[in-house]
Amino acid sequence: MRRALIVKTTSMGDVIHALPAVADLARAQPDLSIDWVVEKSFSDIPRLSRYVDQVHEVAVRQWRKNVFSRQTWEEVGRTRAALQNAHYERVVDLQGLLKSAVIGKWAKSFLLGYDKDSIKESWASRFYDRTFAVSRNLNAVTRCRMLMAFAFDYDYQQYPLDFGLSVVDKLSDKQPYAVFLPNTSRETKLWSEAKWIRLAQETQRAGFDVHLLWGTPTEEERVKRIASQAGSFCCVMPRMSIQDCALEMQRSAFVVGVDTGLTHLAAATAKPTVGLFLDYPIELVGLTGVQVQSLGGVGADPSVDEVQSALKQLGIKSQA
Repeated sequence: MRRALIVKTTSMGDVIHALPAVADLARAQPDLSIDWVVEKSFSDIPRLSRYVDQVHEVAVRQWRKNVFSRQTWEEVGRTRAALQNAHYERVVDLQGLLKSAVIGKWAKSFLLGYDKDSIKESWASRFYDRTFAVSRNLNAVTRCRMLMAFAFDYDYQQYPLDFGLSVVDKLSDKQPYAVFLPNTSRETKLWSEAKWIRLAQETQRAGFDVHLLWGTPTEEERVKRIASQAGSFCCVMPRMSIQDCALEMQRSAFVVGVDTGLTHLAAATAKPTVGLFLDYPIELVGLTGVQVQSLGGVGADPSVDEVQSALKQLGIKSQA
């Protein structure tokens, strides 16, 4: 069987942005087996794709911390051997970083990627056997789809957008609820707690409970503060895996989140999703999906009223 390898290791949102490119390739070349190499902490995402056959995990972040450890080099050796033994026809680096280019080289196959003017780390392009120009002014999903189409010679525009996620589509039989995602990796991306509290209270008046998701102790403290001031209808969920978060969001009525990977995941599952962007151009990293609204931009601070208006545009109606 013909086999191809996709390299997109981090971070959560970036890995999600690559999913439609894999769906395109699977439809363009249905006889091709598609594997993916990804950072271990994000491996749940390609495993949710019905188009990905095998997932290879790497732990680059951990390896860098323990570069002189025997265990590190044993893990690197096993990963390199697994990639080489797969005998891939082509390897496509959708990430465009030095680390991803090096990992792509481990497979010892024909490696394709962005040209030096299309990526941040231009030195990565020196590792590729063939490069392609893809404008950096395009949004992240389109860039991935375009590079994949160049690499395998097809027109991606003939295929409708498909993230290819296999998530159980089942509404909760309990009180309808919304999922809020107030946390992200950078302070500049955060929406104020006061606005989350007011939005939660307005959501409750519309007949929905609110479930708050988190991933780190700091994030847990933040959602607990929001819940304690918003009201008893706000539920701080236990820490969940990426797959469990996907299920929790799929069973919800809608999702509101800041610029974080889980918000992009909600959009990818076709769940009505409003994304709040405070420090990045939404035309480049805004949500992509069939039921999404992206609010804000560089230096913006969307209001609660804007969020409610966006939800109405997505067809969310009061249950009260």
